[in-house]
Amino acid sequence: MSLTQLIFIYALVSLLLSGFASSQKLAKDEVDVLRAVAKGLHQNNWDFSVDPCDVASTVGGWRTPDADEVTCNCSSSVCHVIYIDVTRQDLNGSLPKEFAGLPFLQGIDLSRNFLNGPIPPEWGALPLVYLNLGGNRITGPVPKEIGNITSLEFLGLDFNQISGKLPPELGNLPNIQILHLRSNYLSGDIPSTFSKLTTLTDFRISDNQFTGSIPDFIQNWTELEKLVIQASGLVGPIPKTISSLNKLTKLILRNCNLTGELPPYLGPITSLKLL
Repeated sequence: MSLTQLIFIYALVSLLLSGFASSQKLAKDEVDVLRAVAKGLHQNNWDFSVDPCDVASTVGGWRTPDADEVTCNCSSSVCHVIYIDVTRQDLNGSLPKEFAGLPFLQGIDLSRNFLNGPIPPEWGALPLVYLNLGGNRITGPVPKEIGNITSLEFLGLDFNQISGKLPPELGNLPNIQILHLRSNYLSGDIPSTFSKLTTLTDFRISDNQFTGSIPDFIQNWTELEKLVIQASGLVGPIPKTISSLNKLTKLILRNCNLTGELPPYLGPITSLKLL
């Protein structure tokens, strides 16, 4: 079962739980945070005269035919926001630091908008499992504080204007499975601390300005299924250690200034479907 499916199931269960507690309301301080978040995102569709956690309501801009924009967990005495999804809404604001005021927030999906500005370091205090900011106009570096989110499993920052070096602190994400950094202006070497990311299943860094060679420590990523580093700035040769990745199904290395012969040690990777 994919991570996206798990998040959907969790959100659905939370909605069912909230349905058994229709008299409960979202905590007032979290309502105030949502107001600040809406202002920062330039989200004008949320109707604060309607409780965001009222699953019986079909108005108020809190739900769309495809998804719940704000998902709550009402299993305790009050409701709490656990997931916010405002994808593809042409939002042109900035990333609000006020998200940090939602202490139960596990998922943020702001992908495919026109959001700008830097990623707030304050988000590093959240218990996020899923963070997707892909397809925006985000600038600045990746904050080192993101490395504090030890619960994080999905980090999507593709197709933005993020620059600078990757912080070594990202190597402190013990549960990260999917790390997408494609099409940015990232530079420098891949930090050696990334050798600790042993839960990775999908790593994509294409179309960046990294330097150095493809790191030998990828041998530690024994759960890796997809490795996409085309036009990333990294150079060859392809490390022999890649032969230990026996779950790898997709390997894309185009435009990486590879050197040497096509290595025979790719042969043992019998799971490989796309090279």
